[in-house]
Amino acid sequence: MADTNPSPTPQPERPAARWPWILGGLLGGFFLLAFGLGLGWYLFYRPIVNVAVQLPAPPAPPAPPGPDAAQVKALEDQIEKQKAANKQIEEQIAVLKDRLRADVCTAKDPQGKTPPASTPVPPGGQKT
Repeated sequence: MADTNPSPTPQPERPAARWPWILGGLLGGFFLLAFGLGLGWYLFYRPIVNVAVQLPAPPAPPAPPGPDAAQVKALEDQIEKQKAANKQIEEQIAVLKDRLRADVCTAKDPQGKTPPASTPVPPGGQKT
């Protein structure tokens, strides 16, 4: 019996290394946290900030190099028409001012100067 090899003594099982699980848990938790924060920023914070803080309006496009000849001509025509209308109104104002300065009724002429043709006296005479 000396020839028989005794069976090797069973060694106690080594406990499985836990550091890969700890490292994986930490990295996984970090990535989940980063993903959640990024998603929250993208879905909620970014639209709120974009609405609350408006960027200034872009600058206006540059003006054309010169005025349009047709527009200048049209404006000059409008100015000439307005000047003619203003002259007519000034003449009417001058005529009305002259009428205000004139004597309407005096002791020598109780009827006043000859009334304008636009206001005829009614046929029944004047009532006082």
